[in-house]
Amino acid sequence: MDFHTIFRSRCLITDGAMGTYYGGKYGKESGTPETDNLTDPQKIEEIHREYIRAGADILRTNSFASNIRTLCAGNAGSMTREEQLRTVYENVAAACRIAQSAAEKERMCAEEDGRETKDIYIAGDIGPVPEKRGAEEQDAELIEEYKTMAKAHLDAGLKLIWFETFPDFERILPAAEWIRSVSDAFIMASFSVNVFGYTQTGIGMRDLIKTAKESKLIDGIGFNCGIGPSHLGKLLKRQDLGDLIVAAVPNAGYADRIENRMVYRDNSGYFCEAMEEIAGQGVNIIGGCCGTNPEYIRKLSQAAGGRKPAKRLSDRPEQRAESEIRYDNNPFIRKLYSGEKVVIAELDPPFDGNDRKMTDAAAVLKQAGVEMITFSDSPMGKMRASASMSAVKIANQLQIETMPHIACRDRNAIGIGSEILGAYMNGIRNFLIVTGDPVPSGDRGSITSVYDYHSVTLMNYVRQMNREHFSEDPIAYGGALNYGRKNIDAEIKRMRKKCEAGASFFLTQPIYSDEDIERIRYIKSRIDTKIICGIMPLVSYRNALFMKNEITGIDVPDEIIAQYDKDMSREEAQAVGVRIAVEIAEKLSAAADGYYYMVPFNRAGMIAEIMEKTK
Repeated sequence: MDFHTIFRSRCLITDGAMGTYYGGKYGKESGTPETDNLTDPQKIEEIHREYIRAGADILRTNSFASNIRTLCAGNAGSMTREEQLRTVYENVAAACRIAQSAAEKERMCAEEDGRETKDIYIAGDIGPVPEKRGAEEQDAELIEEYKTMAKAHLDAGLKLIWFETFPDFERILPAAEWIRSVSDAFIMASFSVNVFGYTQTGIGMRDLIKTAKESKLIDGIGFNCGIGPSHLGKLLKRQDLGDLIVAAVPNAGYADRIENRMVYRDNSGYFCEAMEEIAGQGVNIIGGCCGTNPEYIRKLSQAAGGRKPAKRLSDRPEQRAESEIRYDNNPFIRKLYSGEKVVIAELDPPFDGNDRKMTDAAAVLKQAGVEMITFSDSPMGKMRASASMSAVKIANQLQIETMPHIACRDRNAIGIGSEILGAYMNGIRNFLIVTGDPVPSGDRGSITSVYDYHSVTLMNYVRQMNREHFSEDPIAYGGALNYGRKNIDAEIKRMRKKCEAGASFFLTQPIYSDEDIERIRYIKSRIDTKIICGIMPLVSYRNALFMKNEITGIDVPDEIIAQYDKDMSREEAQAVGVRIAVEIAEKLSAAADGYYYMVPFNRAGMIAEIMEKTK
C-alpha cells in the first residue's frame, strides 16, 4: 500500500478524539479507554464505527496509552519485565483487531444498504511512554517498550504507524529505525506544540520540520493536541513544509474546567471553518484531537474531504534563510571568545525587600573591575527576590552588565517565557540556564516543583526565540558544569547536548581541590567550549565545615579546613580565605577561560582583594 501516493491524491480525514469522546459517552467513571481493548472491546468498536459513518478515512487504533504504566498500574511490582511487555503487546494487538473489525463491519453494512464503500486506513497509534526526562539509565527499556508497541501493530498487518503527541524526536527515531529494519510501513511523527509553536521540551516547529525533511526514517509530520485550529493554522502559515506529507489534527479549542473535569464547548461549525483554511495551506490529512467527536468529523468530511491537496506556497516572505547567531553587540561574549579571561561575580538577591547590602556589594564589585554580575535564582530551593528583577535594577543603577540565573523549578513554560521576554525588554542579554535545586524535603508538602523544562530543553526554547524574535540582538546563555559528577564522561556528554542547544559557556561550582582542578583540565581536553571556573572564598572555620559536609557536589579538602581555626577573628579568617582563593585561581589559570567569584555573605571586599592579588 503506497501511502505516499494515497496522501497526495486527496485530502484525507482522520478520526476525532478517542479519550475525551469516550469519557463523555460512557461517563467520567469509565476510566482509560485503552483498558477496554480486552475487557470491553464493543465500546471501542462502536466509537470507531461512529467515526467511519461520520466520514473518517483514517482510524487511529485505541493504543495511544497502551504502555506499561497505564496497563500494569497496581500490578507492576508483581510482574516480570517480560510479563509487562506481553501485556502491552496483547493490548495493542487487541486495539488493532477492534479497529479492523469496525472497518470491516461498516464495509459490510454499506454493501447491504447499497451504499458506496470506501477504503478505511488504519493507523497504529503510539503515544509517549511516561518517563522521567533525562534519566539515561532507562533508555534501553523505553526503546524496548516502543519496539513492542510497534511490533504488535506490524504483526497485525498495519502499514501506517502514527507516533502522536510527542515533544521531540528523541524516542521516535530509535523506534522508527527498528521499524525500517523490518517493514516498509509509512511512519508519521506528530507533535504537540503551544501557541508559540514550541513543544514541551522547547523544540520549535521549524526544527521539527527540518529534522523530518532530513531524516530517511520519517515519511510525514503532524501537529496534534495542545492548541486549537486557529492557532495551528497561523503557525503552519509560517512554515516551509517542503514535500512532506503533513497532518493537522488540533484540539476543538481550549477546555474549561468544570467540577474538576476539562470540558470542551461544542464549536463544530467554527472548527470546520478553521480547518478548511488549514486544508487550503496544502496539508494532506486533517482531523481532530481532544474535544472533537463524530459530529466534528462529519462536518469536516462534508466540507473538505476528498479534495485534492492545495498547492503549497513557496518563498514566503516570513521564511528567511537561517543565519548564524552572532553576538556582535555582546561585550561579555566578545571578550570571552577573544581568548581573554573574563571575570564575573555572583550575588544572592535578598530574602526580603531590602536591597541595600546587594546594591552596596555590587558597587564594590564594579569598582574592583568585575565585568558582569550574576544573580542566583532562589538557590537551594529557598525563596529570594527575583533574579531577573535584581539584574535589571543593578544594571540600570550601576551601568554594569548583569546576568540572571533562570531555574526551571519554579515557573511553568508560560512563566519562564514571560520572564525572559520581560528581562529582554529591560536590556538583559545574558542568562545562566539551570534545572534548579530541588525543593527541600521538609517543604514538599506545601511547595511544588514545576520543571516543565530542564536546562537543555529550556536552552532549545531560547535558541528558537533567538532565531525567530531576537536575531538582531540575541540572548547569550550558558549552563552549569557539575565537574564533581562520579561519571565525568556522562557530564561531558550532557555538556555536548547543552552546546548543541546553543550554550556559549559553562559556570562551575566552587573549586577547592587539586583533584577537581585536574577534572577541569580533563573536561577541557574533551570538549571545545568556554569554562568559567567558580571560586568562593571560605570566610571561617564553620563556613568551611558547612561547605564540606552540607553542600553536595563540592569537595573541600581537609588540608584547607586545617588552615582555619574556630577561634580566629573575622579578619584573620577572611585573610585565610583570600589567600586560598588566590592560590586556587593561580592553579586554574591554564585551564580556566575566566573566573566566577561567588560572594560569601555579600562580602564583596574579599573578591576585590582576590582580584587585586591575581592581576
